[in-house]
Amino acid sequence: MMSPLRAAIWCAVSTHAQHEPEKVSLPEQEEQSRLHAQKNGWQVVDLMKVPGHSRRHIDFHELAADAAEEGIDAFYRLKAHWEAKDFDVLIIRDGDRFARTQALHAYITEQVIKSGATIFSLADGLIDERNYRMWIAMSGFKAAGEIDRLVKARDTAMTDLARRGLPITSRIPISHRVIRDEKTGKAIRLVVDEQRRRLWDDLAALVLEGVAWDSIEVELYKRYGHVNDKGDMFYPNQMYRLIMKLLFWGHMARFHNSKDAENGFRYGRWIYDPSESIPDGALIFRNTHEAVWAGELADKIRQEIDRRSEHMRGKARPCRTHILSGLMICGECGSFLATQTDERYRGVYCPAAKRKSPMLPECSNRGVLSQRKVIARMDEYLRQMLCLNTTDIFSDQAPDLPGLQKRVAKLNAEITELEDQVRLVIRKQMTAHEEVQHIFDEEITKISDQLKVMREARNRLQGEALAVQHNSAVQQATLEELANLTLERFWQQESRYVNQMLHRLMGKRRLVMLSGAVVGVVEVNRKQRRHC
Repeated sequence: MMSPLRAAIWCAVSTHAQHEPEKVSLPEQEEQSRLHAQKNGWQVVDLMKVPGHSRRHIDFHELAADAAEEGIDAFYRLKAHWEAKDFDVLIIRDGDRFARTQALHAYITEQVIKSGATIFSLADGLIDERNYRMWIAMSGFKAAGEIDRLVKARDTAMTDLARRGLPITSRIPISHRVIRDEKTGKAIRLVVDEQRRRLWDDLAALVLEGVAWDSIEVELYKRYGHVNDKGDMFYPNQMYRLIMKLLFWGHMARFHNSKDAENGFRYGRWIYDPSESIPDGALIFRNTHEAVWAGELADKIRQEIDRRSEHMRGKARPCRTHILSGLMICGECGSFLATQTDERYRGVYCPAAKRKSPMLPECSNRGVLSQRKVIARMDEYLRQMLCLNTTDIFSDQAPDLPGLQKRVAKLNAEITELEDQVRLVIRKQMTAHEEVQHIFDEEITKISDQLKVMREARNRLQGEALAVQHNSAVQQATLEELANLTLERFWQQESRYVNQMLHRLMGKRRLVMLSGAVVGVVEVNRKQRRHC
């Protein structure tokens, strides 16, 4: 009498969710495999389970090691079986149970066959040395293609969640909480965690006070007693990282942290300013849910973040800001002016003209301009703004919002015309002969390139228009604040507060100093740095 065949059973799922009854669960796979072994008189010598581990690897040994770290020894046991040649048939549900990549699928199949065993797939039947290469080709392609489709479907689903302002990860920042449907448990919307409102108000006060980012957690603890859920002080820079999240400002995004993108830095003005360029390949969805700060307070915070990132250099600290910090540039080399202070005199000068440094341009503008004279000139500008009730007193620097809007409208019309044109070309291509198909392809490619350039231009102009509208609103609100305060009381404030208000009023405009005198006003764009 012949000995029964020795059968090893392999059961695997990719996620723990597949333990649910409606999925092809581990118990169901085991039951089906044991019934088949019993029906054929096979002796089950081992049961190997993979309860929720990704099999999208290339290298088997790497997969086995990763699984072992999670307490799953099935891959090592399978390897031991084919090395010991102590089984005759491996029962599996289908080809993607032990592999989701073609390379891994081929490796495991070949090792089983080389050990002298066969594979019985409940979906495909018997696989032995006669047909295993065909099975590798067919099942491997199916397994890899299936996971590729799943990945693509998941990406689409995640993008849809982001577009609707719903979380795409289980880790929600402490600024917000998820409202869920009472019956289904599904996320409905994100809302600000108002139970922490005192924390958000105190955090805003510290930012506007000029407390450095690396000191905010300490001050939140010492001054106000704010602690995390464990009762400990928030960890260093936690508040900075929180503020520099899109979700904090009411926005969502995908693919926005790519280190390979030209502008794919983790933090930047694009997080809260729609006029700024976004990281390459990123998808940004603006105003999808509540922001922690809104209105005038949010505008002040954004302006302060910009002020710190653009004008805090070297050992400078935001709490010790000079009254003119970041407001003046050299008329010769364009460098931002530095401050000279002693017991009897305060003034500004061009650091490039005073210091020898390879990091600074050559400059001969060696004059020092008295702070008193600069404040007198700035006071003249402020009085003019108050008199005319507008910050646009520099006629050649006034933003042309209507002009921007007209250019956007014109581009929209041209884009629509091109889109109609490409649709017409596609319809004609459908009935054209094969010999001229390449001509239609070339025309479609040409129009597509034109559309891409025009859409990028439109997006840039729309960003500029939004920036003009936003900056105008901020400047007007600050001007009203100045009117209520009066100029006399304004100049009596701490230097930091004066500097903050001047930055909000001036926007990107800066005073120009040449030969020891203020000679004009220009608009500048300074590259953003890591925030202080």
